[in-house]
Amino acid sequence: MEPEFTAGDRIEVVVCTDERDPIPAGATGSVTHWNPHPLVRQLGIVWDPPHAHRRLMLTLVDGGDRVARI
Repeated sequence: MEPEFTAGDRIEVVVCTDERDPIPAGATGSVTHWNPHPLVRQLGIVWDPPHAHRRLMLTLVDGGDRVARI
């Protein structure tokens, strides 16, 4: 199975479902790691400014966070 993301991939947020403090749509960053668990896929990201202070991992599930590779 080929990985969906690899370290260094550039992504842009399409939707972030974090209820407390979501990363806004359009925010960009670089993938640091990818955890392709069968039910919950987690994506670690180093965010570009102005969100560089954020440490939020995105959890990619149906109906959840969505990103696009750029």
